[in-house]
Amino acid sequence: MQKPEIPLSEERRLQILQQTQLLDTDPEARFDRITRLVQQCFNVKIVLISLVDRERQFLKSRQGLNVCETHRDISFCGHAILADDVFEVYDAQQDARFDDNPLVTTSPFIRFYAGAPLTLANERIGTLCLIDEVPRRLSKRERQSLKQFAELIEQEINDRLQEHAHEQLAARELMYRSVLEGTRIGTWQWNVQTGETTFNERWAEMAGYTLAELAPISISTWFDLAHPGDVEQSNRLLEQHFRGESAFYDCKCRIRHRTGDWIWVHDRGRVISWTDDGKPLMMYGTHADITAQKQAELEIKASRDQFQALVSNIPGITYRCMVDKNWTMLFMSGSIDPVSGYPASDFINNKVRTYASVIHPEDRAWLEKAVDQAVAEQQSWQLQYRVIHKNGEIHWVEERGKADYAEDGNVRFLDGFILDISEEKLAKHKLSALASQLPGAVYQYQQWPDGRVAFPYASNAMERVYGISLEQLKKDASMAFAKIHPEDLTGLVESIEQSRLTLAEWYHEYRVINEDKSIIWLSGSSQPEAMPDGSTLWHGYIQDITTIKQYYLQLERVNRELKMAQQRLDSASKNAAIGFWQASLVTGELWWSPMIYQLFGFDEQDIKPSIALFKSIVHPDDRQLVEQSELMAQETGVHDVIHRIIRPDGTICWVHGVAKLLPLTENPEKLLVGSVQDVTERMILQQLKDEFISTVSHELRTPLTAIKGALSLLNAGARDQISDKMQKMLQIASSNTGRLSNLINDLLDIEKLTAGKVQLNIQPLHVATELQQALENLLLYAEQYKITLNIEQCDDRLCVLADAMRLQQVLTNLISNAVKFSHPEGTVAINAEHLGDKVQISITDNGIGIDPEFTHRVFERFAQADGSNNRQTGGTGLGLAICKELIEQMQGTISFDSVLAEGSTFRFVLPYCQKPDFISVVQEDPDE
Repeated sequence: MQKPEIPLSEERRLQILQQTQLLDTDPEARFDRITRLVQQCFNVKIVLISLVDRERQFLKSRQGLNVCETHRDISFCGHAILADDVFEVYDAQQDARFDDNPLVTTSPFIRFYAGAPLTLANERIGTLCLIDEVPRRLSKRERQSLKQFAELIEQEINDRLQEHAHEQLAARELMYRSVLEGTRIGTWQWNVQTGETTFNERWAEMAGYTLAELAPISISTWFDLAHPGDVEQSNRLLEQHFRGESAFYDCKCRIRHRTGDWIWVHDRGRVISWTDDGKPLMMYGTHADITAQKQAELEIKASRDQFQALVSNIPGITYRCMVDKNWTMLFMSGSIDPVSGYPASDFINNKVRTYASVIHPEDRAWLEKAVDQAVAEQQSWQLQYRVIHKNGEIHWVEERGKADYAEDGNVRFLDGFILDISEEKLAKHKLSALASQLPGAVYQYQQWPDGRVAFPYASNAMERVYGISLEQLKKDASMAFAKIHPEDLTGLVESIEQSRLTLAEWYHEYRVINEDKSIIWLSGSSQPEAMPDGSTLWHGYIQDITTIKQYYLQLERVNRELKMAQQRLDSASKNAAIGFWQASLVTGELWWSPMIYQLFGFDEQDIKPSIALFKSIVHPDDRQLVEQSELMAQETGVHDVIHRIIRPDGTICWVHGVAKLLPLTENPEKLLVGSVQDVTERMILQQLKDEFISTVSHELRTPLTAIKGALSLLNAGARDQISDKMQKMLQIASSNTGRLSNLINDLLDIEKLTAGKVQLNIQPLHVATELQQALENLLLYAEQYKITLNIEQCDDRLCVLADAMRLQQVLTNLISNAVKFSHPEGTVAINAEHLGDKVQISITDNGIGIDPEFTHRVFERFAQADGSNNRQTGGTGLGLAICKELIEQMQGTISFDSVLAEGSTFRFVLPYCQKPDFISVVQEDPDE
């Protein structure tokens, strides 16, 4: 069985259906006459006028069926109201939508159904339907006839609504007249076109006159009494009503009383007839004196929490009710609708529901008791309670009322008005919730001309701040001033007074002494507001800033110490001729200490440091060297380079720059922090030393070769002719001669590398082959130290661009060093890996490591950790310097890491190339 779908405009459709007032009513002859006629015309067993309610279909008129309603889910009419045309089912037993429907399988055993929708206000509220026990199909003419009968029923429904409306209008008019007379409301009639106006006597009484005194009466009478400031608003509201933008003309304005005072009236009216050309003709309305209501509204606003902004001109609900348990309403204004969700007509004489029924169950008993007590004491009442809206929402309202008594003292009825204060309640709740989450206290501080001070409002945190209960602070704020530190009290009072006089924002920091004598710092800020009674009200916020203040005071101390340390550092920098700098490799920003300006020959007042400025003074031959060091710093974190600069006066000097790159995880700008020192004298001495060494090496090499040859001959040919002592001396001499020869060769290499005289044969080299050859060359050497050589990682496809012989020289030096400085039974690991357009080769040992104090000198000439180590392992102190020069001349870089007593890793990087079709071999040194 297929349930009928729900129309998209279901809620409006149901609303229109309710307005017909047909549901749950007795059969009416006007509708039954039509259904009997339809039954005869179509010769069917059953004819119904069905009204489809939310969950049922109510049968307003029925022929051939005894039930008055069925469930909507099984109804055929629920399907019929989904379209404007006749809905027809020829044979329900053959229709998959209805073949198992209870109305088909059981009584009334529907086989044929045809329903024409009944439309009211563009909504299909029900159907005129035909039902039979045998299959059938309507002709085109029959379908048209069924539609016409449906239109006839629609007309009957409209006629019925008009009749009821006339009846209700007559009754309402009578009631309204009674209410108007009882509530002393003025009435008026106005011919908009002629200006002819009629007022009742009460209208004149509100202004302190009689109608006779105001004669002749016209619309000018009202304009003469109206407040000039309200006329424009009244005219605007009238025009809106005339244009159909508002259902009523509704205006609250002032009129001048005979005494000269201004009274407030609520002027409300409506055009009830129009001219043939669509202009407003007759308009009727009322005037109600709402001066007391206006005064009451002002009193309510004054009594509200000053933190809440109330909506001015809150529309109230005017009522008159009987004194009974249901508070039967004799009159209630239409403003009840948004509060309860029901129209005022529902409550009048309890027609649909009682006003008591919408009051929250928890509030009914005490509310009734409070009103009864006020009536008994002949007092007015002002009460707040909850009303349950039609949709289930809770609305808070405030009611002000008073009983009207007869001459004999009995209560005739209760008059009053009700205001919706839901927004105020919600705002107050939100404010309390918000204030409870703030670290400080939200408050209002009020000061009167007579010297009284109080906190009308303060959040709970205020009690923690001053250690005084909120109830005490509401009555007297002077107790809080007693907590202020004596040294801060005068300044605090003066700042408040200045804020009061100028109505400027108040801000002050001061101390409060707790009960335990501890001191806390407070920061307060607020905005003053001048009140009508001459007092000043501050709206503000106070927070505990003790921790912040302590941090601030500590920061001041640190800043002072930092300033002193900076002064000491500047003094030391000046004395040592060392400048300090900081550079961002991302932004290009650069900072120099004063000493750098002196070193570089700049005036600190004339230029601003930048990386571009620095690069402009680097010697052209050294710029690539500096850039390579900066790039290497991004990988190793260390920038260490000696280069030349050209000062503005043209002089050239050597400087040594050392810097460290801060960790990138905490250094998004890639900051380098370092120092610069003038090493010109050192470089001159180094140059002199290099020249001296080169000269000495060349002068020594020729005689040393002859001595070495002679010793070799003696050791080989005269071994049996000399004593053991002499043989030992010859071996020592031969060993020392070999060491001296190595030293001279290294010195010559360094001299040639420094002078740029080394010719390199750069070609593709197969890395695995080169590493294997170096390992085999050093295998016997490693066995002497009981060290294992191991190539751990090397992709067979890796190739580099390098000089084969010089690459072997570097590998031999690094691997032999790793062997010499490893512990017996240790391992030296050799690895090669592909890094983008580079290949990195690393040699790792688990030996003695390098002292951190020596790491900056590792690649210097003749640099060795200490004399004792040199005597144990041998070496010239030039090997690593030669390696560095060779690697850099092959467009590579070299670096290392070391942990003392744990070992070292030396790594160098060379340009990568695709694997060639050949494998390189070690070449002989052309200089040998």
